Amino acid sequence: MDAIIGRYKVRMEETGLVLRHPTGLSFDLEPNEVLGLWNFIDFYRQPLTDKQIETEPELKATDADDTEELIDYNKRWRERQS
Repeated sequence: MDAIIGRYKVRMEETGLVLRHPTGLSFDLEPNEVLGLWNFIDFYRQPLTDKQIETEPELKATDADDTEELIDYNKRWRERQS
């Protein structure tokens, strides 16, 4: 079974873990390499989590009267197609 993590397709095989990027770049990691990567990520888990929280945009409640008019940039393209 494959899983998707960000841009990577991840799959477990008998020989280890395979990470494949859409461009074709592939990493075949042996079990000891997978465990080393796991330890590395586990060590940096808190700083990575903190960084993710810092970079997520804050959601704000908006009032319909305060919002700007939505500009439909594709409208002209759709009208030309008709």
